[in-house]
Amino acid sequence: MHSLWQDLRHGARMLVKKPGFTLVAIVTLGLGIGANTAIFSLVNTVALRPLPVAAAERIVELTPLGKGASIGSFSYPVYKDFRDKNEVFDGLAAYCPAPMSLSRNGVNERVWGYLATGNYFEMLGMRAFKGRMFTQEEDRVPGASPVAVVSYGCWQRRFGGDPNLVGRGVKLNGHDFTIVGVAPEGLETVKIFADKYTRL
Repeated sequence: MHSLWQDLRHGARMLVKKPGFTLVAIVTLGLGIGANTAIFSLVNTVALRPLPVAAAERIVELTPLGKGASIGSFSYPVYKDFRDKNEVFDGLAAYCPAPMSLSRNGVNERVWGYLATGNYFEMLGMRAFKGRMFTQEEDRVPGASPVAVVSYGCWQRRFGGDPNLVGRGVKLNGHDFTIVGVAPEGLETVKIFADKYTRL
C-alpha cells in the first residue's frame, strides 16, 4: 500500500511538471470515454433494448444479400409472392425507408418516413396512441387510400401535440394524405408512415 501511494505521488508530480503532456492525456481520455459512451448508447438502442412491440422475440427481418454480401431489398412483387406462399411465418409485412417532403399550412420540411403495407402495425401488434393504424383493406387498390400515421415524437415536435390532428390532411411529396393516427411512444426514429402503394 505504501509503494502504491508513492507511485501516485510521483505520477502527480510528473503531471504537474509537464502541463502540455497532462493536457493531451486528459483530452485523449475524454475523447475515448465519450466515443465509448456514444457507441454503447447506439448499440443499446439498436441491438440490446427490446423493440416497443408485442412479442418482440418472435419478430424477424428478412433481408437479401447481394454480391459481396451487400445488403439489398425485396421488390414489392417479390414481397407479395413471399406473403401469398408463406407457410412458415404467422404473417409478413413490408416497409421501406423514404425521404419525404412534409407540407402543412404552407410550411414545407424534409422528414424521413416509411412506406408500409396495410398489415405493418397489425404484424407488430401495435395500437394507435390516437386514432387508428392502417387496415389491410387500404392495400387492396393502389393509391385508393392515401393515409398516413405519424410517430408520437413527430406529433409532438412538428404538430405541437395537436389533439385534433387525426382526420386532417397533409401533403407528402406533393400528394394529399389523411392522417389517421398517431403511433405509440417508442418509435422515435420513425417520422411518418404512409400507404405502401401510393407513389411519393
